[in-house]
Formats: sequence, structure tokens, C-alpha cells
Amino acid sequence: MRRLPPLQALLAFDAAARLGSFTRAAQELSLTQSAISHQIQQIEAWTGQPLFRRIGRGVALTAAGVLYAQTVSTALATLADGRDRIEPYGNPDSVILVCAPQFASGWLMPRMRAFSQALPTTELWLVTGEEVNEIDRVDVDLVVSSKPIRTPDVICELLLEEEAIAVCGPETARRLRDTPVPEVLTHAPLLVHEGNPEWAPWLPDLKRGGLRTRRVLTVSDPRFVVAAAEQEAGIAMVSRLTAGDALASGRVVQLPQIPGFALEPLWLMRSTQPARSAAVDAVHAWMTGLCRP
Repeated sequence: MRRLPPLQALLAFDAAARLGSFTRAAQELSLTQSAISHQIQQIEAWTGQPLFRRIGRGVALTAAGVLYAQTVSTALATLADGRDRIEPYGNPDSVILVCAPQFASGWLMPRMRAFSQALPTTELWLVTGEEVNEIDRVDVDLVVSSKPIRTPDVICELLLEEEAIAVCGPETARRLRDTPVPEVLTHAPLLVHEGNPEWAPWLPDLKRGGLRTRRVLTVSDPRFVVAAAEQEAGIAMVSRLTAGDALASGRVVQLPQIPGFALEPLWLMRSTQPARSAAVDAVHAWMTGLCRP
């Protein structure tokens, strides 16, 4: 295995590179100047080339030193970021929830005030955009997903039934309110989510029967089709959850004449083992309490 330089020597190099002075680096790190000089010598011996040159009473990086300073700075920042990422594991009032961005934005964010009022000491850590196939209480406390984890060590509960609905901006809704299906689909362009390229499961049959529709936008994130609908760009077919906040605020309106369809439900999952902290039980109870009829 390739031997790495000691961390203290990297810290000395980083400080000297930033401050342009061994003396000031020693002051920052509470070391002597000779200790800094010795650690810089270690780094230069390890790299096999000089990294500093003397300028008056200070120092400047050589060309090799500039490149190495960038590497060291990035490495030290990564270590610091890593510490920040694991900070919640030391906080007994933290809860790590893995969920889809649509659940976070469409269900959780509109309820954050209620969350803070119900659980004022709890810190919620959201991990979005990742799928998990198992629950390790060291890394994950709760999971909300449309893909249930059916293993003996996971408790899987139905959280929310989901459906897709047709939405558009208020002006478009007023213009189309008296237009029946399927003609309504020819009076405004369609906003399409890549994950649902047919737009609706019944639309291909209508198109085979001669219905002509126009697509104006196709995106990978369904939140953007809602945003486009808000701008009166057309009709979006999205989950009620994704459109939830925009519906509640009136930024989009559901077109009732266009039939929706059922989507995969969302499941709330946790380990069968005792929770990492009482906060996990409290968040679990809060979520299930809001979703029960």
C-alpha cells in the first residue's frame, strides 16, 4: 500500500500555502516555526520536489506546489464535509429519512410548520433521490418509497395511496372548463414526464382512433411539469402528491373532466429492531398519524 504523508504535515502545508508564511502558519496551528519547516520538509521529501520558494520574509508556492495545494485543500475540505455528514448520528434528536424528492416537496415541506410545532426539538435529515434496498439503523432511520422492502428485518406500512391527475394553470382551466374529453386534449399542449411517456394509459388508444395531441415539454423531473403548468404552458399529468403544494395554493387547478389513474402507493419503512432514538419513534408516529383516515 502506498504510504501517505502524516495529516499534521498536510495541515502545515495547507496553512503555509494559504498564508504565504511559515511563521503565520505556525501561529495558526499553535506550533513553532521549526515544527512547520520540518513538516514541510516531510511533504517535499514525500512528493520528491520543492513546493515552496523563499520571497523576502515569506514563501510562495512553486508550480508543483500550486497543483499540490489544490489537491490538499480539496482533500481537507472532503474530510471536514465528511464530519458534517455524520454529525446527525451523534444527535439523539435527529432522524434520517430517505424519500423521493416529490414526497419531500409535495407532502413534507407543506407540513414543516406542523412538524416543528409537534416535534420542536427534532432535527430531520432528508436524503432524497436515493433508493435503498435495506435499512441499517446506522445509516437510515425511516424510508418512504413506492418500492416496499419485503424482508424479515423491515416493518413496511402503507402510508399513502397515490393517483395521477391532470392539472393546468388557472387561466387554462377557465378556458377549458366546458370542453369535454377527448377534445380538451387538443385545445392545449401536453406537458410530459419522462417516466410516464404515454402521459395517461388510455391516451394511446385515443391517438390510434385519430386524436391529435401536441407535446410542448418533456422533462425527467415531474416537479418541472407542474412548474410549467403554473406558467399556463399546457396540461400536466402528475401525481397528486407532486402537485399538492401548487394545488393547495391555487397555482394549478385540476381538470375534473380528464380521468386520472392509480399510481403505486407509498410505503413507510423502518427496522424491526428498536429505534436508534425516541425521536425516530416520534417522527414515525407523527407521519402515520397524519396519513391515517
